Amino acid sequence: MKTPTITRYTYSFAAFNIIFLLLTILVLVILFGWKSLLSQPFQLDSSIYTRIAINDELITAGFIFSISALVSVTFSLWPLLTTPSRTESKAMPLGVYLIVMFLTFVVTMGIATVIWFTTLRERTLVFPAWNEQLPVAAKRFIQDDLKCCGWFNATTAGLFDINELGTGFCANPDKLIPDPDPNVLIGCVDKLAGKVDFVLNTTFTSLYGFTGIELALFLTAACLANLRIQQKRFLRIDEKLRLNGKGGFV
Repeated sequence: MKTPTITRYTYSFAAFNIIFLLLTILVLVILFGWKSLLSQPFQLDSSIYTRIAINDELITAGFIFSISALVSVTFSLWPLLTTPSRTESKAMPLGVYLIVMFLTFVVTMGIATVIWFTTLRERTLVFPAWNEQLPVAAKRFIQDDLKCCGWFNATTAGLFDINELGTGFCANPDKLIPDPDPNVLIGCVDKLAGKVDFVLNTTFTSLYGFTGIELALFLTAACLANLRIQQKRFLRIDEKLRLNGKGGFV
């Protein structure tokens, strides 16, 4: 027997909400991990690049998105727990949900776009970390890991102190073979900015991905509201036919 259209849309609406909820929980786990990472000193491993990329504002924005997503999931329970009847279409819960989901979409799109704009000035974002925040041991780790020396280059003007940073890969920077491409600097600025760029790109791309799910939820809810209105109309026609002794069709 073929499943009624309204039932299929209801199942789809519920499935999209479950996926949305699970992904939001995953975002919260990542945010709490970032919050913990931000409260610790710089670790001499690959997490140092995430530590440089994130800040309190980014984490706060993530929590704002998560809260708005959880609110929309909560409001989705209202239409899921109601069914249309001959007297009521129960479309109002879906109408309220559509408003909530639209606001969630705006919040998600806004946060993702702000993060995207920050990637246009990554050098400005990363420089304070190198110049003021990173301890010497962390700079040495980055130099050895990324095979670079100093900020711009291995000179004092390039923010390279031979006494502090002249170890490991940069023990003897004068003997390092320069890149054939004159545009490639021996400094860490471009490579470090690239690591930060990866973290931020992944973040705003994921948020833009969430807008796809939000759009699917919005359209599914809109279709479901329309189907409920139609069902109410057919149920009322069916009732009139039965009262007139002509037999119903629903």
